[in-house]
Amino acid sequence: MEDLFAARSQLALSLGFHIIFACIGMVIPFFMATSRYKYLKTGNLLYEDLTKAWSK
Repeated sequence: MEDLFAARSQLALSLGFHIIFACIGMVIPFFMATSRYKYLKTGNLLYEDLTKAWSK
């Protein structure tokens, strides 16, 4: 395997993981806040369970 190809493959793999996990890390707190808000407004235990599951 050529060194340049190996380096580009490694960079592509690390950037791919970074993009996915960075998006998840930015969106999950919003989902948690939304589900907590809905739980406080409605009292539905489903929303509380979602918040607890996402916080783990």
